[in-house]
Amino acid sequence: MFAKRVLFLLAILLIAISCLAKDSKAKFKSVEVKHFTQVEGVELSPQFSDFLYAELKTELKKSGLFDEILTEDEVVDPADADRSLIVDGSVLEYKKGSVAKEVIIGFGAGRRSLRAQLNVQRRSNKEGLLQKEMTVRTSSRIDEKLLARQLAKSIVNDMKHDLK
Repeated sequence: MFAKRVLFLLAILLIAISCLAKDSKAKFKSVEVKHFTQVEGVELSPQFSDFLYAELKTELKKSGLFDEILTEDEVVDPADADRSLIVDGSVLEYKKGSVAKEVIIGFGAGRRSLRAQLNVQRRSNKEGLLQKEMTVRTSSRIDEKLLARQLAKSIVNDMKHDLK
């Protein structure tokens, strides 16, 4: 009787492991990350685009959505082009925020905000899979590198939910 229970539990465990292994396989072969542009009037440093580029590549690697994270303009095998995506976008608006307002008023007043347009398209036929405007709000005390990390995390989170 005990041996049958152990075998039954072992069989269930093996089935669960095989299901998890199938789900963990990346849906897409690769993703090419491009530098985000800034519209005229956005007062961010020129390095912000590089910060965002690096953070976005890091967050996409962590996500497990893709087998490969490609650099800008990297070539893909034509057979894999249908399972490859391109991620780009632009920063539409940036508000510096105010440390004084954040400390004195609180409740989210004085926080930095950044509004960006995200575009995700299939490499093979340029089909738009995700176009979204997003806003990130953070403390006015953090630097641009951390702001880029917040935006990158938000982008990857939206990609996880919307690219099913």
